[in-house]
Formats: sequence, structure tokens, C-alpha cells
Amino acid sequence: MGDKHNIILLVILLIVFSIIFFVSFIGLQTQEALFGIGIPPLFENWLVMFLSIGSIVRIVWELYKK
Repeated sequence: MGDKHNIILLVILLIVFSIIFFVSFIGLQTQEALFGIGIPPLFENWLVMFLSIGSIVRIVWELYKK
């Protein structure tokens, strides 16, 4: 039961990070910041996209190990 629960949670996180990546990509095209944390929108969107890709790679690695 524990492994199945963890796999479902990881797949949900994978979907969430994918959505965040694509929303940030759309914001990159329209020059709008996703969170508006005080840095330039272009840099913020690239940073969010980079961190999302890192999270997606980490989740895929965890799923691959199981």
C-alpha cells in the first residue's frame, strides 16, 4: 500500500510541476511574471522553468528507481 501511495503522489507532483512549467512558459511569451516576487519577469519565468525541469527530472528518477 505504501509504494502505491507514493507512486500516485509522485505522479500528481509530476503533473503539478508540468503545469507550472507551461504556465511559466506562457508568461515568458507574454512578458508577465508568474509570481511577481520583485525580479524582472523574464528572469523569474526562466528561473521557475529551470526549477520545474529539475523537479520533473528528480521525480522521474524516483519513479524509475521504484
